[in-house]
Amino acid sequence: MTSRSLEMPHRPTRAKRSKLPRILTIVGIVLLAIGWVVWYLKTPDGLTTSSETAEGGGAVGQDVYVGMWAVSDEFDRTIHIDKIEVDVDSDADVSVEAKVCSGGTVSVTTDASPFCTSLVDAKDVDFTEGDSIVLVVSASAPTTVHIGQLEVSYHDGIRWATSEAGIEGATLTFAQGTPGEVDQGDINTPTDRPEQDPDADSDDDKDDGDATNDAPSDAPSDVVPSETTSETDDGGSGTSL
Repeated sequence: MTSRSLEMPHRPTRAKRSKLPRILTIVGIVLLAIGWVVWYLKTPDGLTTSSETAEGGGAVGQDVYVGMWAVSDEFDRTIHIDKIEVDVDSDADVSVEAKVCSGGTVSVTTDASPFCTSLVDAKDVDFTEGDSIVLVVSASAPTTVHIGQLEVSYHDGIRWATSEAGIEGATLTFAQGTPGEVDQGDINTPTDRPEQDPDADSDDDKDDGDATNDAPSDAPSDVVPSETTSETDDGGSGTSL
């Protein structure tokens, strides 16, 4: 009787492949996907900027409104402003507040109510087409205030960023005076001098010609001193946005 072995023939054992390359590949793909998501979330469409500047002024203790960033009706999105930061340089104590002017904008003025349907703090607020960012600036002493460009931290849907926005900067000059005396409308309106009768001037010249030649007149001059003109220029409206 012949016996047979029940043992199966041995097959050569395959060498185990390392799983490390596959693991590294998967990790790389995951990191790449995460990086793209982070990049997407932190790069929303940028905000508009301009090389324009604004100049104007007011009296000490008076609020001056300067428009820093305005968007047109073509701004087809709504962003949520978290906060606004801006560099301010002045020799005196100054107060600077950022406001959202709804439905309009200003250049430099002491009264923004005719231009804005509402004026609210520019913090944790929505901003959309037709709106603008206005800074309310006041000084406790005569000084010149230099204002830099806005840095706006905002959300655009699920995306967020901090970006420069608006004009390049503004310069405001505050002089000692009664608050309210610097008015944008008054400065832009020329002063009308009363009309005179040419015949009356002719008769006066004939009657008083000799007296005028003999003695100097003590009547005050109608010429406006250049210093007054300079003050008026400092208080005028700044560059249009």
